Amino acid sequence: MPRPGQVKPETDERLSDRIAIGLLTRTFPPELVDRIVEESGKSGQRNRLLPPRVVVY
Repeated sequence: MPRPGQVKPETDERLSDRIAIGLLTRTFPPELVDRIVEESGKSGQRNRLLPPRVVVY
């Protein structure tokens, strides 16, 4: 139950999630992750909900 005056966010997205993803993408640029995925031979063979880069992050 929310406290008096507390407002529920419009989305379920948390700031901590956004910061974590931002830090990961800054530390490991998408081009680097894509190259490593390709070099490992584990690139996506099927069309899935999440691309290989996102799974690595």
